[in-house]
Formats: sequence, structure tokens, C-alpha cells
Amino acid sequence: MNSQNILMDHAPFSPSQPSWLRYDDDTIIAAYKNKHRAELGTEMHEWASIQINLGNKVSSNKEVEKGLRTHLWTKYKTGDALAYRQILLKSVGYLPSEVFATVKTFVNDSVNYCMASEAKLTYSDYIFGTADAIRYSDNLLRIFDLKTGSAPAKSEQLFVYAGLYCLENKVDPHSIEIETRIYQGDEIIDDHPFPEDIEDNLDHIVHVD
Repeated sequence: MNSQNILMDHAPFSPSQPSWLRYDDDTIIAAYKNKHRAELGTEMHEWASIQINLGNKVSSNKEVEKGLRTHLWTKYKTGDALAYRQILLKSVGYLPSEVFATVKTFVNDSVNYCMASEAKLTYSDYIFGTADAIRYSDNLLRIFDLKTGSAPAKSEQLFVYAGLYCLENKVDPHSIEIETRIYQGDEIIDDHPFPEDIEDNLDHIVHVD
């Protein structure tokens, strides 16, 4: 059974997870609206990656929403996927406007800096990851990350990506500048980690491997 069937076979409020019995009305509504937010986040990352790779800037939040809907419409168009498409299309309407604003800013900044999208960083078969957007140029390593969920994000994840980049490309973190950005909730968390922060990650990565 594929993931689409699994999603459609699970009720929004299931007996197997009865915690919703204790929700007040506002919590029930919020839980329903956020039911497919993780899946939509994956789709938004995919759509954003396509725009970055094509060098397409986004002019408005409406353009992001329309682009996401078009992406879902063309991606899920046969068999069981049609029902799944309707679920996701309906869920798009529940997304807060700041999500679209965040995606817009992330795409435009990534295009401005000519960044590579969905770039895989690998140290070994045990330790690797994919950066949402990355570029090394003029002795400056930039790593941007798009967060479409509501849970607060931390820059530590991007510091690990920086460590992976340095190990994979044999770069001394003391010899370069590093900028990381997290795009979330229509805000940007901008960090410039010290070389020692990245060096600590290098040691841990090698030790864990």
C-alpha cells in the first residue's frame, strides 16, 4: 500500500490516538487544519526547489499558493492519487499566509545568490544529508534552510551541514566565512558561526562514523 492510500485510510480523529477526546473546540479545529501540514511541507520544498533550479523569482504570496496548487494538480493525476490530491488541495487553504511569505523569500534569496537546491552532502554511508540551498563562492559558504512547520527551528542543523561540506570538500572552517539562514514564520534566523563551532561538529562526525 502506498503512502497516499495509507493517508486516506486513516481518520483525522482515530480511536488509536484518542487524545483528541480531551481537546477543546479550538484545539480540534487546529489539529484538523494541521493534519497534512507535514505532507504539504514536503510538496512546498519540492516546488521551491524547482523554482530555484530554474532561476524563477516569486512576486507574491498568491503566486506561491497558486504554484503549489498547480504542482499538486499536475503531480497527482491518476488513480488513487486523485483523492489524495483533493485532500492536499483542501489543506492548502488552511495554511497561514506567513508560510507562503516564507517560501517566497526563501526562493527569491536563493535565486539571488545563485544557490544549488536540494544538494546532498555526504561524509559516509552513515552520515549524510540534503541542504535546501547551498553555495560556496568567494570564500563564503552559505547554507539556507526552509521550515514550513510551526515547531521552532535551531541553527545547529545547518552547522552540521557546514561540517559535512567542509569534510567532503576538505575545507578548513578557519579559512572561510560561513552564513546560515533559517526561513520560518515569515522571519529569517541569520547566523555566522565561529570556526570552532564547525570544527567541533567535524570531530563529532568523524567520531560517530
